[in-house]
Amino acid sequence: MKIAVVGAGPAGRTSAMFLAKNGFDVDLFEKERIGGTCLNYGCTYITGLREMADIINNLSILKGEKIHLEEIISFKELQEKINKIQDRIRNKLEKETKEAGVNIKYKEFKEKYEDNYDYVVYATGKNYPTSYDGYEVLTHKDIPNLRELPENILVIGGGAVAAEYASIFSDFGSNVVVYTRSKILKEIKDEDIRDYLMKKIINFKIINDKEEFEKLLKNEDYTKILAIGGKGVFETDEYLRVKNKEKTYACGDCVINGGGNTPISRMEGRVVAQNIFNEINNKPLIKPNYELIPKSIRLSLPISYVGKQTNEYKTIRSCVGKGNFFKVLSGVGINKIYYENGKIVGAIAMMPCSEILPYFTQLIKGIDVYYDFIEIHPSTDIFYKEFRQ
Repeated sequence: MKIAVVGAGPAGRTSAMFLAKNGFDVDLFEKERIGGTCLNYGCTYITGLREMADIINNLSILKGEKIHLEEIISFKELQEKINKIQDRIRNKLEKETKEAGVNIKYKEFKEKYEDNYDYVVYATGKNYPTSYDGYEVLTHKDIPNLRELPENILVIGGGAVAAEYASIFSDFGSNVVVYTRSKILKEIKDEDIRDYLMKKIINFKIINDKEEFEKLLKNEDYTKILAIGGKGVFETDEYLRVKNKEKTYACGDCVINGGGNTPISRMEGRVVAQNIFNEINNKPLIKPNYELIPKSIRLSLPISYVGKQTNEYKTIRSCVGKGNFFKVLSGVGINKIYYENGKIVGAIAMMPCSEILPYFTQLIKGIDVYYDFIEIHPSTDIFYKEFRQ
């Protein structure tokens, strides 16, 4: 049984490795570089920028004055160092994928190739615009190629990516303005959290006025970054089968209303691989489960959240732990547990250690992971004491 997987990002690579480990002959097609948007332009790349921004913030606190990136390292040098790390990760991913039995083909997959395979899995990502109202803009694919830090930046968009870019470049020393047509970071609905966010964490200007925006759009002194969502390509059914195509599946960001972040893409990749296996072996197909997937927004204080945000909640102070020791005097965030009819249904953690959210997610699902939990001190788990009482 021969299967083609198109796209070597989180969704495609996960699907290809799962299929190969189950005995299928798998060709993984990638027209650019392994790792997809996440490694090369998105979450992993932004992590490198964010860590440098955190270093700058800590140095600024220690010195008592604003430190700019160029006082420590040039933007060009930073980009080159991040790219070297990405190269090492790419090599590791390639080795891991081949060892799983996947044949990697660095070439564009063409529709005529479909006839050579028993099944095809598309994991090609979203289509993104490359201009805005006729104006030249930078997209996520252009930013890793920048070699000079822009003095003035206009970020177009109000989601997590827009806020992350704006926060990082502002920390580096750029003058940053974000244009959003409505609220920034709309998924954060809790007004207490939003108030803290606006007063203590947002370090860039936000505008909603279209006339003011159009003036900046025309201003050649501003580098424009487009950070609005792209569009999916494939319409699928509830089992991620592409509609109107036989023996064809899709997963990750290329699915219309699918994908969204790396954990979701990997989950969809596993579901597609399992469904191909099940279909061949006459077993019931499974549906992707999008419930209780933690999300994070990496600002000077990361904001991680899962589940619902309700009017019934408990506020918990942040513990002093990894990543926030020097922020104690300037604010270490607020955190909430949300309830519905006395039952825990969600949480927001505003602190560097977002890795606590998966533990909390298990708790919401009814698994008491805190029962035998061994505390690590200095504690970074703000929910630990609450659930051991």
